[in-house]
Amino acid sequence: MRIVRNRKLGKRSHSPDILILWEWEFDDDFIFYISAAARHRNLKVLTLHPANWDTFFELCNQDDFLPAMVIDRASDVHAQLLPCLTTLKHRGAFFINDPDRMAWCRDKATMHLELVSEGVMVPYGIIISRFDLPEQVFPFAAEKLGVPFVIKPSEGGGGEGVVLNASEVQDIRRALETSRTGKVVLQKKITPQMINHRRAWFRVFYLLGRIIPCWWDDLTHLYQPLIADDLDSDLIETVERVMKDIAKTCQLAFFSSEFALDQSNQLQVIDFVNEMCDMRMRSRHMDGVPDDIVFKIIRDISAFCKGLIHAKTTRAGT
Repeated sequence: MRIVRNRKLGKRSHSPDILILWEWEFDDDFIFYISAAARHRNLKVLTLHPANWDTFFELCNQDDFLPAMVIDRASDVHAQLLPCLTTLKHRGAFFINDPDRMAWCRDKATMHLELVSEGVMVPYGIIISRFDLPEQVFPFAAEKLGVPFVIKPSEGGGGEGVVLNASEVQDIRRALETSRTGKVVLQKKITPQMINHRRAWFRVFYLLGRIIPCWWDDLTHLYQPLIADDLDSDLIETVERVMKDIAKTCQLAFFSSEFALDQSNQLQVIDFVNEMCDMRMRSRHMDGVPDDIVFKIIRDISAFCKGLIHAKTTRAGT
């Protein structure tokens, strides 16, 4: 898929309705279709890639530059964007997602503690740092978590650095040595139930109040759409309630979480907050998100932005 680049901008320029900052090559479809959906609603879109960061900095130096919505898909790896994003936030732009909140949510150790304090059911976990001795930690972890257990770096996504079957002291030592933050979370390994021959593991998207659950196999990493008849209505209501609790805690406009229904019939939140959702499409990537769900998310984003513009126009006219 080819992204259409924006035209060269002059010294003064009208602000776009939607500003999209992106850097991951596999975001190309998502960005293309967001742009198309927005333009279908007569919204002005500006997409900027690392080669265009200078343009972004120049625009932000203009006092009247204020997009209605900023879709940030880049600041997690391009920290030089953060000062300008902060400027736009102070001017009143709506963010998907607020970069400060994303940075906070990115710390799995922090989110573990925050969700536990809110009463969200998560697997039993132990937070350790480089100041802890693996030889002392392992016997305690084995007793509390069982063996094998899971080790997760405090930061990172896409499964990077995750050890799914930790079973010895050396696993803890290696995880601490490779952790960028010097912290890791040791987590009880959850084996899901089977529901209609499928592992009861789910990835659930949250977007601007809408909750979209999917089947997601934790072994194959393949999605399947989830329909209401697939699950007991009480279970679906519980998923929705917990996602609202997570959204209240993380205060992000768009994120996903992983759930599993364990052997004791407890719904557990396995992966707390994925603040930068992988939106590769199933039609192009075997382990991508079903296309219908991607398009539903895109429609909601463009409709929400249209609503922002309408509300701003209405306020200006009163």
